[in-house]
Amino acid sequence: MPLSHAILGFLEYQPMTGYDLKKIFDQSVAHFWSATQSHIYKALETLEKDGFVESQIIQGEGKPNRKQYQITQAGRGELHRWVSTPLPLETQRHAWLIQVFFAHGHTNEDVISLFEQRIAAIEQYQAQALFMAQTYLDENAKQVGIQRLGALWQLTLDYGNEYYANEVAWLKKTIGRIRELPPMTLPE
Repeated sequence: MPLSHAILGFLEYQPMTGYDLKKIFDQSVAHFWSATQSHIYKALETLEKDGFVESQIIQGEGKPNRKQYQITQAGRGELHRWVSTPLPLETQRHAWLIQVFFAHGHTNEDVISLFEQRIAAIEQYQAQALFMAQTYLDENAKQVGIQRLGALWQLTLDYGNEYYANEVAWLKKTIGRIRELPPMTLPE
């Protein structure tokens, strides 16, 4: 499961609490993989049960105690196995394409409006979320100081930027095709 393996990957850097893991998810891989706090804690429980991580209680001075996790040798082996194993192609789900598929009862302008709104949403996402991801990536890479890590992290962000740039190009090109569609007809 990618979430568990991402957790193992982060714990390979250093021991962390569930809170630390959520923070690092949000600052590093959220542009392609999100995780909720509850999913992280559930995965940590399973990883510990499977012997891939172990935990210890860190006494809090004036604060609540924290449970810190570290990767085990078995966890390192599992991470290595998973990273070096090709994954099957994932089926993509795009709710907005369901809208397009069933838009025969709407005018061409209505469909074009959907496309234009999608373009605007993607451009806003690229300007804000991907910009913040680049900022975090640069800060984290500088802090870690390992050039190879930063370069691999950059590849994931470059993929996201290219993915959305290609989608915007397709949307803009397809708007012309939508203008040429026959007029809408409603079932009788």
